Amino acid sequence: MVTSANQAAEFIQQVKTTHSKANHSCHCFIAGTPEQSSLWGYSDDGEPKGTAGMPMFQVLKHSGLGNICVVVTRYFGGIKLGTGGIARAYSSTVNLTLQDCKIQLVHITCSRKLSIPFQLTGVLEHIIKQFPGVSIINREWQVAGQTLSLRIEEPTLQDFLTALSPYHHEIQMSS
Repeated sequence: MVTSANQAAEFIQQVKTTHSKANHSCHCFIAGTPEQSSLWGYSDDGEPKGTAGMPMFQVLKHSGLGNICVVVTRYFGGIKLGTGGIARAYSSTVNLTLQDCKIQLVHITCSRKLSIPFQLTGVLEHIIKQFPGVSIINREWQVAGQTLSLRIEEPTLQDFLTALSPYHHEIQMSS
């Protein structure tokens, strides 16, 4: 799993080091969620321009996957495939690889602590139930109320904070 361009670069370098005698180690990556389209890259690594990295990337892009890096290493065997053949070979290799991969669903979360007065306990629990991406990890009771430790899935965070906004004068929040 890659979550940054630096992690992708490290993985690509590991493959290139392992296969140092290969003619080409073309790659593509999407670092982060598929929606974060600014975190991607690809390289033809010496193959004719546009014949390896971009076709591989198109397969990744249409797969709907994120946090992924693919490197296809090629040892030249003496048979010239032509630009169309090279592009088909690289894209089909990525496609076949994705079909064989075990896909792991990852939920990116953040933590927040909410200190609330007792009179808001019911209201807050009702709000939390409206958001399946929010879960209570810990509850600490105090004299004036309670402190809730929450785990919040990233896509849910903004909507959850908006739902809390009418009570922002009575709730204290920290990371």
